Amino acid sequence: VLLKQYNMGDSIKQGYKTLTIIKPGAFTNKHIGHILTKIEEGGFLIKALKSVKLDREEAMDFYSEHNGKPFFNDLVEFMSSGPIVA
Repeated sequence: VLLKQYNMGDSIKQGYKTLTIIKPGAFTNKHIGHILTKIEEGGFLIKALKSVKLDREEAMDFYSEHNGKPFFNDLVEFMSSGPIVA
């Protein structure tokens, strides 16, 4: 979970919480550190970080709003193919 921060002069105003998922390809290709740096440089404060491996059922549940769309099965397969960072 990330907490967006808006720079307002010398003060920082807290904004909205958002979930960011770094996908299996970035994990496998060792881009996690670079991506996290870019997130922080963009003004986000990382409040929590977890590496997990979704199984097929978890991925289907998380992306259930896309069920029935042509890309759904490929999305589920990709997102359950390796570790993610969330």
